Amino acid sequence: MKVYLDNNRLTPVDPQVYNVMKPFLEDIYGDLNGMHYAGAKTRKAYNEAVEKCYASLNASTKDTLIFSSSSTHSNRNLFMSIYIEFILTGRKNNIIVSEREPQDILDMARFFEEQGCRVNYLPANSDGVIDVERLTDYITPRTALVSVSMVDSESGAINPIEEIVEICRSYEVPFHTDATQALGRIPVDFQRLDADYLSFSSQTLHAPSGLGGLFVKGSVELNSLIKNESLNIAGIVALGKALEIASDALGFEVEDMRDLRDELEEGLRELDGVEILVPWALRSPNTLLIACEGVESESMLYELNQAGIACYSATINPFGDYKQRFITDILGLDSKFRYTTVGFALNKNTTQDEIKYTLKAIKDALEYLRSFSHVDVNKIEE
Repeated sequence: MKVYLDNNRLTPVDPQVYNVMKPFLEDIYGDLNGMHYAGAKTRKAYNEAVEKCYASLNASTKDTLIFSSSSTHSNRNLFMSIYIEFILTGRKNNIIVSEREPQDILDMARFFEEQGCRVNYLPANSDGVIDVERLTDYITPRTALVSVSMVDSESGAINPIEEIVEICRSYEVPFHTDATQALGRIPVDFQRLDADYLSFSSQTLHAPSGLGGLFVKGSVELNSLIKNESLNIAGIVALGKALEIASDALGFEVEDMRDLRDELEEGLRELDGVEILVPWALRSPNTLLIACEGVESESMLYELNQAGIACYSATINPFGDYKQRFITDILGLDSKFRYTTVGFALNKNTTQDEIKYTLKAIKDALEYLRSFSHVDVNKIEE
């Protein structure tokens, strides 16, 4: 059996999404601005897809949606725009990001530091969520931007975004959140949230990779470095459909996914030396991160892969110069758990048989690996 449980990084394409996208890879290819029948078809499909994007996030018609190739592209576009408009001109001298931001945002924060900007990193608390109280220690009227992701991609921890927005409003500081891990899993309402910027990607929405977006609040000006001159119409049509499906799935499909995640979690709680990371109530419904005493992450991933199970580790992060602080350190776990994390991220198509198979495979792998190996808790820090 093959079981795919790495859905916080990439999801399989939904057949419904593929079907609406397919004609734009074969028969419909007119230029969006073409004054002919082919252009009219493309224009109609594009407008309908954009309407679905707005409706799915409850964005106002006054808000602006800028399409890009990914949330990474959107995030970098936003940060460079902030840099040029506020930091380079000397109007502001500080940005604040969470220590658990996606790698692309941490890389941008490092760039800001290299340019002489003061960067504050918001720490996560012992529950794995960002400590809101620390924001008031850092934020000032000279802060150009605060950026905190809605959901942590490794642990599934849901951050208190509305509280953070309220603080930013009191200081009149712009706020950005990356909602890539939230869409289709928890409700996302752009108007209610009242954020200035919200970015997202297609690959976690059961749509093809290679498309993302940045919503900009209607009253906010952004000197975007991305110009919508050449649009990926097939991708935008797919994204619109994927967001529509994700919005509709927030009821029964998400609850089914949560029930299966909980079934896996309850089974793992019965195993000796297995720690469940981040409290249940503070986690997105599809994610489970564990630490396994005496078993290194690489070894566990290898054994599960041999059993046909795709999952991930919060320990292995080979990309970028600035690495996130280990979630095990944040949660205050014993050092013996630091290099033992394994994560499971379900999608709406995950089945009970797959969960049962995964649980047995984990039990077998733990028994086998503990029979001859152990984690060196004195392992040299990277």
